[in-house]
Amino acid sequence: MKWKMNDEVDLYDCRMQPWYISAVSCSKEVVILLDTSGSMTGMRFSIARLVAHSLLDTFTSNDFVTVLAFSDTVKTPIPCFQDMLIQATKENVQALKEAIDNVPIEGYGNFTIAFSAAFQLLESYRDGRGREGCESCNQAIMLITDGVPSNLTEVFETYNRFNETGEMQIPVRVFTYLLGKEVTNVREIQWMACLNRGWYTHMQSLEEVREEALRYLNVIARPMVLQGDQHPVVWSHAYADFQDRKVSQWLKEVMGQHMDRENELAYTQAEEDRRFVIGADHESIKTRKVQQFQLMTSVSIPVFDRFGNIRDNTSVSAELLGVAGLDVPLKMFLEKTKPYQIGVNGYAFLVTNNGYILMHPELKPVVQGFPRDNFNSVDLTEIEMVDDDTVEARQPNEDTLKLRNSMVAHEKGSILDIKIKFALDDQRRINVETRDFFYLPVNGTPFTLGLSLPPNYGTFSIDVGEKFRKLEKAGITSANYFHGTNWRVHPDWVYCRYLHDNIKNFTTPEERLMHFFKKKDNEEEKWKWFSDPLLPLDVESGEEDHSCGRRPVPEDYYYCDEDLVLGLLMEAKAINNWFGTDEWVLRDIMNEREPVEHFNITMRFVSTHAGLTRWQYVNAMSGTESRFGDFNNRAIDEDWYKATILLHEESPDSILFNVPFDAGADPDQTVTAFTAVYHQDGGHEVPAAVAGYKFPIHRLQQQLYKITETYASPSCTEKAGSTDLCGCASEDISCYLLDVNGYVVVSDEFNDTGRFFGDVAPDAMVALKKIGAYRQMVLFDYQATCINQTIVSSGAADLFLTPVRWVQGLLSYMAGQFLQVAVNNYMWSPVDAANSFYDDYGEEVSSKEAKDDDEDAARPVYTYTKVESDPCDKIRLLALVNMTSKDEPLVYEDPEPEILSFTTVEPVTEKNVESVTDDEAMQGDEPEKEVQEIEGGVDGEVKYETENVENEDNQEEDEEDLATEEPTEEPFVFRSRSLVAKRVPNTNLILVVVDNLNPEMDPGPERWDADPEVVSYQNESFPCYKLPINDLPRRRLEGCLSSHRLEAEIDKCGRATPSGASLGLGLLVLSLAISLLRVESLLF
Repeated sequence: MKWKMNDEVDLYDCRMQPWYISAVSCSKEVVILLDTSGSMTGMRFSIARLVAHSLLDTFTSNDFVTVLAFSDTVKTPIPCFQDMLIQATKENVQALKEAIDNVPIEGYGNFTIAFSAAFQLLESYRDGRGREGCESCNQAIMLITDGVPSNLTEVFETYNRFNETGEMQIPVRVFTYLLGKEVTNVREIQWMACLNRGWYTHMQSLEEVREEALRYLNVIARPMVLQGDQHPVVWSHAYADFQDRKVSQWLKEVMGQHMDRENELAYTQAEEDRRFVIGADHESIKTRKVQQFQLMTSVSIPVFDRFGNIRDNTSVSAELLGVAGLDVPLKMFLEKTKPYQIGVNGYAFLVTNNGYILMHPELKPVVQGFPRDNFNSVDLTEIEMVDDDTVEARQPNEDTLKLRNSMVAHEKGSILDIKIKFALDDQRRINVETRDFFYLPVNGTPFTLGLSLPPNYGTFSIDVGEKFRKLEKAGITSANYFHGTNWRVHPDWVYCRYLHDNIKNFTTPEERLMHFFKKKDNEEEKWKWFSDPLLPLDVESGEEDHSCGRRPVPEDYYYCDEDLVLGLLMEAKAINNWFGTDEWVLRDIMNEREPVEHFNITMRFVSTHAGLTRWQYVNAMSGTESRFGDFNNRAIDEDWYKATILLHEESPDSILFNVPFDAGADPDQTVTAFTAVYHQDGGHEVPAAVAGYKFPIHRLQQQLYKITETYASPSCTEKAGSTDLCGCASEDISCYLLDVNGYVVVSDEFNDTGRFFGDVAPDAMVALKKIGAYRQMVLFDYQATCINQTIVSSGAADLFLTPVRWVQGLLSYMAGQFLQVAVNNYMWSPVDAANSFYDDYGEEVSSKEAKDDDEDAARPVYTYTKVESDPCDKIRLLALVNMTSKDEPLVYEDPEPEILSFTTVEPVTEKNVESVTDDEAMQGDEPEKEVQEIEGGVDGEVKYETENVENEDNQEEDEEDLATEEPTEEPFVFRSRSLVAKRVPNTNLILVVVDNLNPEMDPGPERWDADPEVVSYQNESFPCYKLPINDLPRRRLEGCLSSHRLEAEIDKCGRATPSGASLGLGLLVLSLAISLLRVESLLF
């Protein structure tokens, strides 16, 4: 291996990484005592704040921590964290940092009550009262202060000395951080650390903080070093493969440039995750592609100095040499689960010992191309949501809690028949399906593997291996089934790959696959199916050699997933008769021309179970068009594939119609029709593929008009013998084809295409809910991000930017005073000025204001938009159809037909205001007219009459009378236009016909909006509303050691920092130099 070297400054500090910290300190429970008394001002508190921040950065999600700010009282900077330890997730740590920056400095320091509160809190957790199911390991108190006024022996004797087993036990370590140059009672604060298994540090400047804050890790690691035999294997939580600030800032700029270039493209959240989160393609870094980081976990072990005590028999030492580790991309876990064997709508996921998600298809790690701050602390209860009609946020179901607790406990088992609700299409759609959950522990790790499967079609798979082997014997080569360029394979699945992927540079997965197909078809290559790259080369011969990679591996070693590749070849053969070329050549013998011409079909496609996607255009595609497979190449992982299978399970042989969201007024916009293809064998059926067409949406609208033209509406009967205004073409009604989630597929107005029906016809959507056509589903997004934009101005403080500006202002003031004296004495007498002062006062003030305005206008004011993203919870009210094609049509009738009433008022403009003369004003304006609908007319025709409105004086009198009366709010009564809804057989469509004879009505507070809204938790803010997760069960990491009998013989417990020593040495040298000079002056 050749390490890449460069001349840039390396700011990466491995000691701050979670894999290093977890390996040397295991799990910790820590209370940080921050002195906020009156003496902690200026530079001292700046150092204290930085020390607290640096210590918080050394904690991981396996640690629990809190900060107690004390003076004459003790309090937590975040009130909701009172009397508890919180998990040191990144979001909780950030909240503590922000709270520390705002603590007030006041009062005197009462160290007795501060230590008492800290010891009592840790004792409650040690006894198991504070957090159920998680035993304590390392406990510590970290004191940050500028001095201790007195001895605290009594406190430590009371809370930190136990002799229950015959040996003195000190359960809590005490680390002390003394700040400032002029300090007193140093011996007392040293004694605190030395007699409580801790470490003492004296810091005088900001530069010392980072290094000194890390020293406590070696002290906590002493028990592990002293035992010397066991090296605990530690796995970290998920993180991105960059942690250095310089690298992350560069990455953010790269991603920002890409987002600017492609800001007009509407990517779904899943597509955004795929574009910015990758696997192990490190070659992309060289070309500065978009996908610049990957999610990973690390496995690490501590490295001890086992011979330190042998070399020096005079004292006991416990030196930690470092940590050895290995990064494991999460993509490797996904590859091992073989998603193609799990099948559509099934998935595997990993849960940590803390209940957090390590791998899950619903985990959203990216926002705007950059990792979310809390992507590695998403709890299982925040993703798996049971359909239990819960309308309150953060109320997990009992089944979800049972699943989580079993997986956290590293158990093996299953929970069957859980009704799960899940989102599709970037959380715009929702669906419900019964799932079976299976789980088992991953040996040697703190992780538990879960498997979610649909109970019917999810328990079977297609075995095509033997069938294709017969074709191989017939001499058919693999490349024969992959002609043209209109085909794609799943980009995330491993079909074949070289172990050393840099041997061959493949630009696409398809190029890599064809390379191995040619290699396979070449008889001279002596093809072998190497399935697992982690096994030795002679595994087929039965001679396993677990030598941990000591044997050399050939550079051209490759491996292929035999089941996946053979399944792909079998499916390619099956569809080759239809998709053998890039262009769709219509064949009359197959009766293809008639439907193509009738609907003006532009393309057809198929996507198979093994990840193959093929498509054909009726006419040759121009080079400027985007290819279907470039954005639809993930087969069973595509949302439309999942939805099509779900529709088939509800209604076999159905067609799913789909249009883009907010498609707009483009009449040439296309609609996509999907249908599922199943393989049947032995009385069972398994999803094998999804096929479909694309055609213009106006053709579907024309078909709707044609089918409904026999319906006779009032306007239709007026034109006997004509069908132009009959059915859905009539102006008396509005016809909509909605999908199962309430989005408009076909409407009279093309502007409505792809919009939520609640935005198109609000009253009608509420009416559909009331008659049971749609069910309102509550979906919570606990991984949401709220973007806050603030306009910041730099003009108000520009005078204080540099000392030069201040000097310039001083000189201007002095010059002004000199000119004033000169004018008063030589140019204008003060007496004369007094005579005209009052006459010209107004002009003086005006001129002065004008001058000030000119000065302000001349001063440049720079503004910029500050964008901040914060974690938040959001809620959506989504729709799910609640009727089948066998149900009778559902009807909503307005009990009180609307009486059309409105007032016409001429808008006030500059033109009509000027046209009103004084005479007209004296005579008064003509009374306004009110148009009211009256009964009568033939065949539903509406007639109108006009009447004078009361004059303006009477209106004013009425308004005065109403002002004196107390307002009474009448209860809102919902009303809507009449409508009828019917499920279209064998489709995902619902036909809704709305009466247009009455106007659209306001649904008021019952309006149904599907847009996301931020969840309001009343008086609780982030992260307080996430505290219930803090109390859920967790499992302690194995191999944790908190004490060792030889540790008491270690006499090292800290000292002053090197800068303090160098300062003393400098003063000594200076005094010696002065003495020498004096002696020299006396002698000479």
